Amino acid sequence: MADRVRIGIIGAGLVSDFHHVPGINIDPRATLAAVCDPNAELLEQRKSQWGPAKYTTSYEEIAADPEIDAVIIATPNFTHKPIALACIAGGKHVMAEKPLGLSFEEAAEMYRAARDKGVRHMTAFTYRFAPSMLYLKHLLRSGALGTPRHFRSQRFLDLPETSWGWRQYKHLAGAGDLYDMTIHRIDFAQDLLGPITDVCGAVATFAPRTSTPDGKPCEPSDVDDWSAMIGRFASGAVGVWEGSTLMKGHHNEGVGFEWAEINGSEGSAVYQLVDPNHILVGKHGGSMQKVEVPAEFLKPADSPRDPKDGKPSTVFRYDLVWEFVSAIVEGRDAVPGFDHGASAQAVADAVLQSNETRQWVSVTQNLG
Repeated sequence: MADRVRIGIIGAGLVSDFHHVPGINIDPRATLAAVCDPNAELLEQRKSQWGPAKYTTSYEEIAADPEIDAVIIATPNFTHKPIALACIAGGKHVMAEKPLGLSFEEAAEMYRAARDKGVRHMTAFTYRFAPSMLYLKHLLRSGALGTPRHFRSQRFLDLPETSWGWRQYKHLAGAGDLYDMTIHRIDFAQDLLGPITDVCGAVATFAPRTSTPDGKPCEPSDVDDWSAMIGRFASGAVGVWEGSTLMKGHHNEGVGFEWAEINGSEGSAVYQLVDPNHILVGKHGGSMQKVEVPAEFLKPADSPRDPKDGKPSTVFRYDLVWEFVSAIVEGRDAVPGFDHGASAQAVADAVLQSNETRQWVSVTQNLG
């Protein structure tokens, strides 16, 4: 490997521009070595915005290039598995956006391939790096909340009801809100409280999405735009999750509304995406109080990011790249890995099964 970790971005859309490229640019151990996207016009645009790198429309070229050490996959859901498997076969370390695949089985296959090849693998579960989430985990681990009993998550967005493109079709996306947004909350709930063993869930589709934003007709959506679940953790704790893209008045300059709460035997604490540098904490007999996240939790200790620079709800996302590069440089597992991505997808798939059967479903997470 060269002096810097040479990273190829596969998928040059908004997520890469918003999260990943800024993360690469601030990390002195990394460099943007290549960019791949099937849209040649977008590639030309990124050349002027992102600077010198190899630009190509072929992910196979990235996978085979000996001058690329690692890749970040930020493409449509149905492409994740073939791209990841090709890059893993080429010896590349891989970070992929969630969901890893169109099912738990696809995600587990990606995990096994990376494990068996001995490359670092990571799922881009952004919210694990939010300062208030880091501090919430500390409060939980330190015993400040007592024995955790209950988790509750709401994630509401106020998005247009026009076409989502590929995201609104099951054969391309796998699922809707459940895979796109609620899966994040499944992941950090399991990070905080351990594995989810059983779920009872439901999904619904309210917006037909039969026209594009410019008024052209399209096939209607067949994925959920609302999802909810009740879950039991192996620890004995319970949880409630709800997410939707149709909640009017929850736009908040594109950030939406998020509330993630843990209630324990001694106290409760709340993380909010709209204010990630503060946390709400309450004790028995009192009321929730907003407190600042202590400085040591505003970012991982070695992250090159300045926590005072930029919009709080945006800049913590750059630490995805920091963790990925750190795992490569230090020769350790990245967290969250593909195993965590597959685990969250197993829970989401159980929600879909529960919705179909109208029954509680046991979560199976055998990665093989």
